[in-house]
Amino acid sequence: MLPIAFAAGAVLNLAHCASAKEAKGYAAATLVEAADYLPCGDGCSALADPANAFCFRQGDQVLVGEGRSYLHESKFSGMEELAGMQIQIRFNRRSIWIRTPERTVKIRRGSRYWNFKDTGCIREVHRPILAIAEASKRPAKVPAEAFALPGSGKGDLFLWYQCALEADKAMIACRRWYRNGDAYGKDWYCAQTLDGAPVGAVATLDPLLSQEGRLVLKSGGVLRRDNRARTNEILDRPGEACR
Repeated sequence: MLPIAFAAGAVLNLAHCASAKEAKGYAAATLVEAADYLPCGDGCSALADPANAFCFRQGDQVLVGEGRSYLHESKFSGMEELAGMQIQIRFNRRSIWIRTPERTVKIRRGSRYWNFKDTGCIREVHRPILAIAEASKRPAKVPAEAFALPGSGKGDLFLWYQCALEADKAMIACRRWYRNGDAYGKDWYCAQTLDGAPVGAVATLDPLLSQEGRLVLKSGGVLRRDNRARTNEILDRPGEACR
């Protein structure tokens, strides 16, 4: 099987994720996206307070952060409606202050919100996760060729992946391991992107945009996930086309 190459240069300087200099005062930034979500995912209790995630663009810099409203104070109420607009922010390595005509709120720098749509926002969520993976000791059971990818946002911070084009060149099989090295089965993809473009013998993944279940190429194409039924990794219907 031919390996799917990892974009090695894309993870250089990942520890630089929070290296921006502290702003001395407020300056205009575009609120790219804002959303509320439950950081604890499926493990939340019925009374869990949601977090509010924000992504800003200021010049060529993208910042993500999040905060919480406790005891129904709703200090972030309605801020999603400001998406696409310019607002005033200032920030340091740990915090972001947001100032609107109605209020000023402080949020934590960084976010684990996995559903941002903007690629710049996605990269800023994934960057520190990959930095953690880079700083982690690779488990002995994980091959040297395997690379780290952020998880799906449902529990695992990151997973180890090793992908290869199958012999028939119709699909891509990705072996997976948990961060501790335990095997996690395979993830299957068609050898084509969502828009139908074929994937050749070597495909370079973008680790800052990819995550478990969604593999993005450096070209920007997203691999089509193979949803065909399998039993013990063998196709139930061998003649069925990848879909």
